[in-house]
Amino acid sequence: MRETAKPRVLMVSSNFPPVTGGSAAVYHNICKSSGGAIVALAPSRDYLTGKPFPGVAAHDATAGYKLYRTDLLRPSNAGARKRSAFTSLFGDLRVMLNALVRVAAIVRSERIRVVCIGDLVYGGWLIFPLRRLLGRKVVVYVHGEEVTTEDCGGLFDAWRRRFLDEADAVVCVSRFTREALIGPMGASPSKIAVLPNGVDTERFHVRAPAADAAARYGVAGRRVLLSVGRLVPRKGMDHLVQAMEIVTRTHPEVHLLIAGEGALRSTLADLINTRGLGASVTLLGAVTDEALAELYALADIFALPNRQMPDGDTEGFGLVFLEANACGKPVIAGQAGGATDAVVDGVNGLTVDGADVSGIAAAIIRLIEQPALCQSLARSGLDLAARSDWRNRSTQFLALCDALTAHGRRRSAPQEAGRSM
Repeated sequence: MRETAKPRVLMVSSNFPPVTGGSAAVYHNICKSSGGAIVALAPSRDYLTGKPFPGVAAHDATAGYKLYRTDLLRPSNAGARKRSAFTSLFGDLRVMLNALVRVAAIVRSERIRVVCIGDLVYGGWLIFPLRRLLGRKVVVYVHGEEVTTEDCGGLFDAWRRRFLDEADAVVCVSRFTREALIGPMGASPSKIAVLPNGVDTERFHVRAPAADAAARYGVAGRRVLLSVGRLVPRKGMDHLVQAMEIVTRTHPEVHLLIAGEGALRSTLADLINTRGLGASVTLLGAVTDEALAELYALADIFALPNRQMPDGDTEGFGLVFLEANACGKPVIAGQAGGATDAVVDGVNGLTVDGADVSGIAAAIIRLIEQPALCQSLARSGLDLAARSDWRNRSTQFLALCDALTAHGRRRSAPQEAGRSM
């Protein structure tokens, strides 16, 4: 970490560890790499279950930045069906008021100049009191699905355009997301900054797998194909499993490990059983940070053949591609969403049509049969990951925030904050 700086930015989001997922990793790493210039506010309870997050105290004690907690930042879904409309509305308003009071208190106590909202649909309403009552600049951080999905199902879903229009600047993670902001959302191009995701090169780097790792995961003597992410349709694990039926006909030594949890798990389990892939595909479920690094070390190839869904849901960037590259692995990505910003075909990986099972299988087989190509992609991936270190991304983010307050007025955001990518 750098020398401790005076806090000047507050990051507000429901997505901070111990919550898992790409956006949680992004916010955590930007804060951690800021040298104290960014403080954060996150919930202590899960809005889905209403229960406290396990491991909050342990995480916060070692986070590496000041992390405030409040009960909830968005209304809880727990028991929603049993509540009346009046009770639900009263409860939602109470959560929102508590969130505003907490944010305002931190802004004043830390003398915050810029507030970054990490939840467009559920937290965008904070822009109005922050700008008009507290006189602070506000940045909205957008990943993809919150603007590409036709209906996010949130309380303020229909207000997304208004929130974006009110914000002083909008940070997005890919050129694809930028186009979605300008097109469907009607955001002003002058206030949008593209800041590609980064990677923690201290955590993810080239290393030899643990001596007993292959045996523990049941892949001793096998060529390992790894996929990591939430088990949801847009990630493409279902088509990846189907592709394994083709791959194993000529390369029975290949074994697919899938790390992650989600609604698609039962579908994946059914596919594995019905297609007789029990000896070639393993669902690992959720894994720890330590296990994830171990899995990248164990893998020969990483694959996540993402695709765009009919409702517009798609990958905003794909943090896992950079993680795999940082560990020296060639990657296979879908030609959808912002994944093409993370993976350049023939440079640090291969891109495929995520809806084409045969095409996915062909890419896997190509990497298996062309070791020179694998090595070339791995080398380029390592170089890309080195230039995408979170310390660089955090510096770029802070420069954007500082530009907004340089002369006490709205400044145009740079359109390519991540040009070094």
